[in-house]
Amino acid sequence: MRDLPDLDDLGPGLLDVPGVVATAFDLGLIDLDGVAYRGADPVEHASESLVRARQQGLPLIFVTNNASREPQSVASQLTALGIPTDSAGVLTAAQACARYLGEFVPAGSVVLVVGGAGIRTAVREAGYRVVDSADEHPAAVAQGFGPEVGWQHLAEAAYAIAQGAVHVASNLDLSLPTARGYAPGNGSLVRAVVAATGVEPVSAGKPSPAMYRMAVDAQNARRPLVVGDRLDTDLAGARSGGYVGLHVLTGVSTARDDVLAKPGERPHLIVRDLRGLLEPHRAPLPGPEGWWVCGESAARITDGSLELSEADGPSIEAVRAACAASWAAVDDGVILDEASVPELALSAR
Repeated sequence: MRDLPDLDDLGPGLLDVPGVVATAFDLGLIDLDGVAYRGADPVEHASESLVRARQQGLPLIFVTNNASREPQSVASQLTALGIPTDSAGVLTAAQACARYLGEFVPAGSVVLVVGGAGIRTAVREAGYRVVDSADEHPAAVAQGFGPEVGWQHLAEAAYAIAQGAVHVASNLDLSLPTARGYAPGNGSLVRAVVAATGVEPVSAGKPSPAMYRMAVDAQNARRPLVVGDRLDTDLAGARSGGYVGLHVLTGVSTARDDVLAKPGERPHLIVRDLRGLLEPHRAPLPGPEGWWVCGESAARITDGSLELSEADGPSIEAVRAACAASWAAVDDGVILDEASVPELALSAR
């Protein structure tokens, strides 16, 4: 593995990886929706890039906030998309939620489960007695996404929580990417229960780093790489856990979101698509007259406004330069005019 800063010394900006990114790390923690696939459809260049990253020596664990499906179902879909995977290579928020229950209730406790087969199986396999009614006096409510979840399920959860059950959510994602667009996610359903009870849940899913730590510990990894498409979950979890986070621009969060990212959600690496795992990642460098330079692109902040040197349309180097310039200015107390930041939509290549 090539030299990178110590994980305890990661700074607020982008990292420079002069060689192939995949060879600089000993474990890839890969998100699914918006990274490997969108609904039933593959993300462009994902399959071949992940296979080649494995061939370069990067083990992969797929870490997903989706709690509706069982690991074998996820593994089968990945395999069908050309990414051979078994259930041991998948860690779902349902599994993390089931493990997290042990922090709050004893083994063997009665747990009311709201969600699909994934979370029901995970909670049962963790040794809890799964019920569907608050009349069973559950010690906890485990809530994960399932397209079949309706008012009655949410009502039972609310009744149980009002009786004193601990509310543990698999994740708090407000939206869920599908082949048709973005639909309400588990976080939206959780908010309905919170609105009824006034009780905020604990969550095992991203942006908590708990899932990442479970995978890292299981693999005894020393230099893991988090790969995701959402700043508020995947990359926030990387920052809070002290892991290097790579943002791939094929899902929810955009290049413009990167430029405007809060410190706790900033990626360490930004790539157009997963082919970036197989390439160097050059970090911008400060230049004269306030410019930050990355390859042939440059950006600076002038009177609170972002200025780009490119006239031909943005490149991934321009995105990185814009992030470096904006983050440095904001960290120095400059108020950035968000209206000056363009969409930075990258053309396909």
